[in-house]
Amino acid sequence: MGTGTGVISVVVIDDQQLSRQGMIELLAAEPGIEVVGDGVLGDAETLAMRLRPDIVLLDGEVGDGHVVAGVDGLARAAPAAKLVAVIEHDDPRFVGTLISAGAHAYVLRSATRDELLVTLRAVHRDSGHVVVSLSRAKWQGMNGTGERILSQREREVIMLVAAGMKNAEIAGRMFISEGTVKRHLTNVYNKLGVASRMAAVKKAAALGIVSFGDSAPSDG
Repeated sequence: MGTGTGVISVVVIDDQQLSRQGMIELLAAEPGIEVVGDGVLGDAETLAMRLRPDIVLLDGEVGDGHVVAGVDGLARAAPAAKLVAVIEHDDPRFVGTLISAGAHAYVLRSATRDELLVTLRAVHRDSGHVVVSLSRAKWQGMNGTGERILSQREREVIMLVAAGMKNAEIAGRMFISEGTVKRHLTNVYNKLGVASRMAAVKKAAALGIVSFGDSAPSDG
């Protein structure tokens, strides 16, 4: 039900009542943010559809599989809401799966209050990027992991995909055949554990391999 007054409306989802209440109190004390509802993971879709918040802040400790399913369900039930997961660990595979499922941002549970608020405002302002909140050392570590996962040529291909290029255009840019581009993409999908161009770009972004451009990747 976005307020329409510049205030960011938030629904807080956390199966632990004390944790949920603490998050509500933290956000309630912040000007420009209004908690319009809260509940457990099983209520998330119903709350999001009924309250139509700007952001759903989702606890990520309820077992990885349940959280991913919750994010996916929320993304389908309330596509206008931005989904932010609060997670304990920043394992690249889990983060990539969350983003592929529809999360717009994630925040580590060890993040400071200011980091959380900056992330919420950033994701509310800009839907075209994946927003993360983690230390510079962690980010560099993730970037290194991503570089080790993909070969140099595979990174080049996925960066061009992120720029919105189709296979034929990538082949021309890299002076390789379109079949070779497809083979590189197949390797990227397998290594990142994804099944589509968009999912590959999102996961590569989470790993620090690419940055989102203004244009979305196509299926060409």
